[in-house]
Amino acid sequence: MARKVLIAYFSHEGENLVDDEIVDLTGKGNTKIAAQALKGQLEAKGYLVNLHRIEPMIPYPFSYQDTNARSRQEYEDGAVPLINAGPNGFEAYDTVFLGYPNWYGTIPGPILAFLRDHDFKGKTIIPFVTHGGQRFLYSLEAIKAETPTAEQKEGFAIAAPYIGSADKVISDWLAKNADFFD
Repeated sequence: MARKVLIAYFSHEGENLVDDEIVDLTGKGNTKIAAQALKGQLEAKGYLVNLHRIEPMIPYPFSYQDTNARSRQEYEDGAVPLINAGPNGFEAYDTVFLGYPNWYGTIPGPILAFLRDHDFKGKTIIPFVTHGGQRFLYSLEAIKAETPTAEQKEGFAIAAPYIGSADKVISDWLAKNADFFD
């Protein structure tokens, strides 16, 4: 029987920083690109994969600067936005890939809300991050603090300027971790 895998991710669609320039990633977002590439590669290996986009009930602004200001305020205030429900049947997944951009050295508010909204006891969490140079920084500790009953495996990081190479990064990571996925 194939292992059921959930890819839960948060991605800002709109203006994003790529190659030190602000570009319009409407309909995409760096983390969404990585999540979709991961889904394709896992399905090719025969896994049953559900892709769940974590969305704040009040969307972040289109503007990179306005999103940056809001996310900084949330970070400084310790605020956690309300997020969409789901995914249905969360308890059926034994492996959860958790994708997010690195905001202020840690996980963004919507990811924190997702972790608090679900019971991760007995699950394996594999984080993946898109970043502007900081890789995971403090985000792994933040995930572990919110999910102490889960096993956390080493994930992968993709720098925003190299999001076009997401397939290669994921392929290399899957090969390195073949014992977990075979």
